[in-house]
Amino acid sequence: MSKLLIWILSLTLFIGCNREVMSDDTTDEHTKSVEYQALVALYDAMGGSDWVDSSNWCTDRPLSEWHGVYTYQGRVYAIELQNNNLVGTLPEQLAELKALKVLNLASNKISGSIPECYGQMQSLSLLSLYNNRMSGNIPLSLNNTPGWSYNWGYAILGNRYNRFNLYEAGIKAPILELELLSGDKFLLGANVYARNKYTILFQWSPDYSDFIPTLQSLYERYRPFGLEIISWAPQGEDIAQIVAEYGIEWRVAQTSEQSPLSQHNKNYYPVGLYPTVTMFDSAGELIFSDTVESRGNIVSVVDNLFAGIVHPDLYYSTDYSSDGAVTTLQSATEGEGIDIVLMGDGFSDRMVADGRYAERMAKAAEALFCEPPMSHFRNYFNIYAITVVSANELYATNATTALGCTFGEGTLIAGNNDRCFDYALAAVDRQQMDDTLIVVVLNSDKYAGTTYMYHPPEGRNDGSGAAIAYIPITNSEQMFRALICHEAVGHGFAKLDDEYTLEGMGAMPTDHKDYRREREAFGWLKNTDIYSSYHFVKWSHLLSLPRYTAAGLGIFEGASSYSAGVYRPTMESIMNRNIGGFNPPSREAIYQRIHHLAYGASWSYDPELFKVYDFTNLIAEQPAQLSLLSANMPLIPTHPPVISAEGWRK
Repeated sequence: MSKLLIWILSLTLFIGCNREVMSDDTTDEHTKSVEYQALVALYDAMGGSDWVDSSNWCTDRPLSEWHGVYTYQGRVYAIELQNNNLVGTLPEQLAELKALKVLNLASNKISGSIPECYGQMQSLSLLSLYNNRMSGNIPLSLNNTPGWSYNWGYAILGNRYNRFNLYEAGIKAPILELELLSGDKFLLGANVYARNKYTILFQWSPDYSDFIPTLQSLYERYRPFGLEIISWAPQGEDIAQIVAEYGIEWRVAQTSEQSPLSQHNKNYYPVGLYPTVTMFDSAGELIFSDTVESRGNIVSVVDNLFAGIVHPDLYYSTDYSSDGAVTTLQSATEGEGIDIVLMGDGFSDRMVADGRYAERMAKAAEALFCEPPMSHFRNYFNIYAITVVSANELYATNATTALGCTFGEGTLIAGNNDRCFDYALAAVDRQQMDDTLIVVVLNSDKYAGTTYMYHPPEGRNDGSGAAIAYIPITNSEQMFRALICHEAVGHGFAKLDDEYTLEGMGAMPTDHKDYRREREAFGWLKNTDIYSSYHFVKWSHLLSLPRYTAAGLGIFEGASSYSAGVYRPTMESIMNRNIGGFNPPSREAIYQRIHHLAYGASWSYDPELFKVYDFTNLIAEQPAQLSLLSANMPLIPTHPPVISAEGWRK
């Protein structure tokens, strides 16, 4: 295996140009003693007397003059003892070198495992242990060191003798921006791994292309069932020729000095090691590496993995070319534009190709504006639809969907929120995400619905906070519209509370009331209150108007799942049993949210203007009635919103 360790050599040259020994008055004696003893421990543990070069070790010479030891500002910065006949096991005392950034002990005869305490080396940026005789688990604590995520390859690659258990080391899939042979950019991100059962990464060059036929055979057999291959090679005219000769159908990228592979990397892939074959599962976990076992073993590994997955009754997508595409369904013609992003889960490539996906996104957009006041202010919104291609079309054992949605207990829906944000960022600027609603439509006829709400940026009290509403198609268009109104508009956009009660919940506990007050400070929960006084309840300014009380506005005990200690404005509403329209306090909250986002800080709320709007459009007219179920068939409440303790960025 060829190893181009240019990066390591460059770092070594940098260190060599900065060798420095600080005077005794700038490095305290205790630190000097600790570092001296740590190096002596390495010498004793590794048979220092038999090293190829042990010049000045364990003498009274400055540490910077000991062979392979480099200091910076008086502290041990690097140890470079590769190819130096080190024999033994790594001593724990090296963890005392708190300023150590580089530990290069490659190509020696070191045995044993990596001490757990090495994860405490908070400055360690490069650990190079390849070509030794080490074994055992790699401590998960190494993930705490600053360089592990991008230099793990140098720790164990060239693994002819090491026998590390790499698969337990928490190695994550790389996130890369690749330039394909066509010149197009391709982001190898979490959504790519997620939509496949397994993804093979193949790094090769013209001199190391003989493994291509093996991978092609696997690709042809298992691509319909969720296997993806992505490869790259150094830039050159012969790459395109080889791709044509072999008839490679998977994505092939090229690298150059001007566009290094690691430029956009969160989890670095060891560039320059040809060939390299690794495989990751849909969660981005490493499950195969040819640095741990023979490259050819990947055939039996893949065969075994798919033995329990391949089901002839399942349809498998093969065309992901439209995945991530953004369609603008509507652009705002009033105000600054309020962003809503629609996407689907469980829709295959054929459902995209025949128009079913686009049709469902259009229906979701219509449902968002089927009830006032949303219906009166539709032109204030930007509506985007993101094409999301799933491998399979249903939610079942061994089926895979792009956003990883699952149905939990009752009406709970869970999904991979991070993937949703990744997709949404193709349409909405990161800075706008706190004011963006994401609606995920599931290709399922189940009745369920859950909204995930994130804390707003510090200082925001206007109902801000990113939100993701998961809503199935269900088996009724009327029910689908009602769920969109309840989950997406009510919870996700206006941050309204549930107005239903659940059996056995009783009175709202004191600690939950404290929790509510924090959310209320964000501008949330404007449709319920823990105070029942006519003069202090949040909608008291509306209760004084006979036209509202005549329409059913009052103070009714029971909301937010609890039967006592919290109050709602009307007997029925969309936020209760999805029956009727939004009640007056809910309409007021939606009205405020729309105008604040549309006009920003220049807009201030005038309750009288809202009353004029509401009297004209709603009190004088009957709002549309959304009746999901008949009176003798009670509705099962959807799951309460799941509220993150942090903002969406975390």
